[in-house]
Amino acid sequence: MNRDLAIDATRGLAIWSMISLHFAAGTLIAAPTHAYPYVDGMSAFVLLSGMVLGLVYRRWIERISLRFAYWRLTKRLAVLYVCQLTIALIAVAAAIEGHRWLTLLLPIDGWGQGLGLALQMRYLPSGGNILLLYMVLMASAYVLFPMLMRGWWPVVLGGSIALYVVSLMFSPDWLYLTATMAAPRIQNWAAWQIMFVPAVVVGWKWRDWRVPEFIDRWLPVIVAVAIGVALILHFVVDAGPWIQFEPAIADKLDFRPARAIGAWLVVPAIYGIFRVLLRWWHKDWLRPLVMTGTRSLDSYVLQAIALVLIPIHVAHRPWESVTTTCVVLTVFGLCWAWSEFRSACHIDKLHRLPVILARRIERRSHQALPSTVAAQPAETVGAAS
Repeated sequence: MNRDLAIDATRGLAIWSMISLHFAAGTLIAAPTHAYPYVDGMSAFVLLSGMVLGLVYRRWIERISLRFAYWRLTKRLAVLYVCQLTIALIAVAAAIEGHRWLTLLLPIDGWGQGLGLALQMRYLPSGGNILLLYMVLMASAYVLFPMLMRGWWPVVLGGSIALYVVSLMFSPDWLYLTATMAAPRIQNWAAWQIMFVPAVVVGWKWRDWRVPEFIDRWLPVIVAVAIGVALILHFVVDAGPWIQFEPAIADKLDFRPARAIGAWLVVPAIYGIFRVLLRWWHKDWLRPLVMTGTRSLDSYVLQAIALVLIPIHVAHRPWESVTTTCVVLTVFGLCWAWSEFRSACHIDKLHRLPVILARRIERRSHQALPSTVAAQPAETVGAAS
């Protein structure tokens, strides 16, 4: 099955949105991907992750087995944990070195306490905590897959919508992911799942519902509706008479309806536009987004690490506009370069990187051996023979 480059480009744009928000919020370079009210890269990242999960894992289940899919899912969760742990440990190191203000976290006594909090996924820096939500949502696939295999997708959708409605009316503490911050709540997972669980269903039914063809056919309508909703949200809520109701309508922590509706309109619209562009343009025009999107997890981890390290070792905040622009371009360029490196070296799994590099070094040393022998004087070669 060939990759859908429009999905990768959409994920790449979500990464750009996160990078520009984290490093340059409110500046000109961040404006294009934050012009739509209450929609950002995080919501797109969660939606696209669920969709790709349903699309890919259905194929594995049908071709191999559910047990194989569970094994791959378990390994993926382990990778996510390691990635989130890496970000957490960097936050611990920054706090110990006196840079806790960069992470918005509470003080810690030392590496003992910091390591314990990191292992428990409780020391998560601002801008580097999405993977915890992703892990919780992804773990729901252990229950979703058997239901989808039995054709119970209406039950899955109904349950997801019902849980979302309940979360809007009643959200006890256990529905929130927390971190060691002054305001400990990170995300309401019961609300955020409205971006993930229905997306798993869409990915699962991708071929049955002919989703790409549907979006192609109705793209003008989807774009028009998305723009109409954006205008309503802006002129009525964001800068209009209902601004006092904004927390109830568009809060990000509890992922209120304005964010859910906006994201479910914007992401299909952008995906459809990228499909059009990829048909008419050479795909290399969108290569930075496509390649970054193919390694969206790597890109997210890199930007989360850079969010802590760059202000410490490269440029101290506050930044001038030129510095801000350079930092955003540098971080995105780093994500793109890493994606190209993995593609060029055929590194499909990160845990295979040391083995792949060792084999390449060994292969090159063997290839260099004949030329070394040939360069020796004739009598030396004869003596050796």
